[in-house]
Amino acid sequence: MKKRYYNATTKEWYTEGNSLTRRVNGALFSGVPSVEQLTAWGFVEWHEPEPTPEQLLERAKQQKIVELMAYDSSEAVNSFTIGNQTMWLTREDRTQIDESINAYEGVGATQMTKYFGGVAFTFPLVKWKAMLNALIVYASEALNVTESHRAAINSLLTVQEVEEYDFTVGYPSKLVFNLEDLT
Repeated sequence: MKKRYYNATTKEWYTEGNSLTRRVNGALFSGVPSVEQLTAWGFVEWHEPEPTPEQLLERAKQQKIVELMAYDSSEAVNSFTIGNQTMWLTREDRTQIDESINAYEGVGATQMTKYFGGVAFTFPLVKWKAMLNALIVYASEALNVTESHRAAINSLLTVQEVEEYDFTVGYPSKLVFNLEDLT
């Protein structure tokens, strides 16, 4: 990592290895200065202050929440099984399927076919509704768990507590839909 230098008088920053142009004793200097030149011009090496315990705790919490959100959006939370296929329907997907169910009902249909991962699934509309409702409840409950973990992480008082906190617990059981039950 390159060293940084700061001149408190001129409020200038300099990064090691960069070119610098400045007027020195009536002459123009342009180039990469030596440490001796920087010192003569009033620059001192900048040392990043050690973070406070509060800053370390806040950084640990932020990192743990990043990990939590990655877990929340992973297949560990966002998946269900239908037949032999594991998949997930985003909120937009669920809304689109709900609109399709309503449209099919509106024209008097009693069943609907949807493709997921190249596989066709044909079920009665009442089964589609039941499956969709179960998915919406699951997604809502999973989100509640994620948000409760976020609140818990933010309430922790030490870096060690944050590092040891297990946010993978408490999620609802993943849904498994048997094809026989849906036809």
